Amino acid sequence: MRKIFLQIGATRDGQNPYCAVAKREGYFTVLAEMGDFVDYQSLSIQHPFDLIVRLDRPENPWDVLQACLRAGLLEHPHVVLAGFEAYNASAGRVRELLAGPDAGPCFIPPDKYAQRMALRKAWPRFPQPEFRFFASPLSIRDARDALLYPCVIKPVDGGGGLGIWLVEEASQLDAVIAKLVETVNYGGRGFSGFIVESWLAGDEYSLQGVVDNGHAVALTCCQKVIEHHIDSDGCISFYESGHVATSAQHLPATFASLMNFCCETLGYRQGAFHIDFIMVNGEPHFLEMGFRLSGMGVVNLVQEVTGINWADVAFQIEAGNGLPRLHFSPQSQAIGRLRLRQRLQHDAAERWIEQHQRGQLLPPLNLPKLEVSPRSSLYSDLTRHAGILATFCLAADSRDEVLAVFHHILEVPALVSRRDLLCAE
Repeated sequence: MRKIFLQIGATRDGQNPYCAVAKREGYFTVLAEMGDFVDYQSLSIQHPFDLIVRLDRPENPWDVLQACLRAGLLEHPHVVLAGFEAYNASAGRVRELLAGPDAGPCFIPPDKYAQRMALRKAWPRFPQPEFRFFASPLSIRDARDALLYPCVIKPVDGGGGLGIWLVEEASQLDAVIAKLVETVNYGGRGFSGFIVESWLAGDEYSLQGVVDNGHAVALTCCQKVIEHHIDSDGCISFYESGHVATSAQHLPATFASLMNFCCETLGYRQGAFHIDFIMVNGEPHFLEMGFRLSGMGVVNLVQEVTGINWADVAFQIEAGNGLPRLHFSPQSQAIGRLRLRQRLQHDAAERWIEQHQRGQLLPPLNLPKLEVSPRSSLYSDLTRHAGILATFCLAADSRDEVLAVFHHILEVPALVSRRDLLCAE
């Protein structure tokens, strides 16, 4: 009987690390994804899966299983994982359905609001931005006079920075709300709610790791590079453009405490994770937790810095093989990746590499730009993941050295951004 690996959702960075591990382990590999997105991504890459199951709603676990049956997949998958954040809850539900009623409750990834509430209930003074939940953009507008400015508005079930806006004062709210009303989630569906949270000033970080039987291990710690864009209406949005990674083998005590508290409180006992937080007055403030591998090439960063294949470790845990022995690389360099969206940024990076004889530019996934309706199932992907010209990769002895170069590259004269603002994503 063949072993089957089911991945729900294609990765948006074009990497397929789970598929590579599964094939090496002798699995028959299956991708369940929207047909439109498969066709779109196939313009640039060849999907390595043995079978691609097309469906309209990968976020619906029943639709995923029915589509697999219609495609002739009669055996139950042995390993089910999400390739993209929008389908993480669906993967959890599919695992739960396949396990049967006697297996006990499976972990279903909570959305951003549920995470915040669980952590607040467990520890009312847990450091995180002040936040409120709203069911719709219009209800946020109605609460205009009750909001604390500046604030950040974000969907509770979005991803990749989609639908996140900074509102500095009440006069900017109407323009942001108008944009949110027109913004659809991945796949053309609606958002299930929104958080409005206080804006925090500080450096933003993320931890990448795995947890096995409740034991959490951090692999890397990344400092993020956030670009801020002001559109023609004066609305401020964010792009998570870069990560500078260092090994987390010797993690600061406050970071380890945050990691363990989040995994324990949210009941996450098995799988890959990343935790985003922002440092305010020397204290990490929780922003959100992702129960999956990071995108944007961070899987490659983890391996370059630590020598550990993050996807391999997570796959072995999910397959029931437990946490393998981890061997961290002895090198202690910081390694960064910066996604370049503008031609002047690209040219500045080329000049820096030529001048210093260090670093490299990696070619983009080269997804084409298409003109589609805002209600198209592809609209959000085209908005957030297309248009990358290249990725600038750089290693140095310290994280600060890499960050200084990255900010130098981003601060080209034609870049329309606000360098005095930091994202509380």
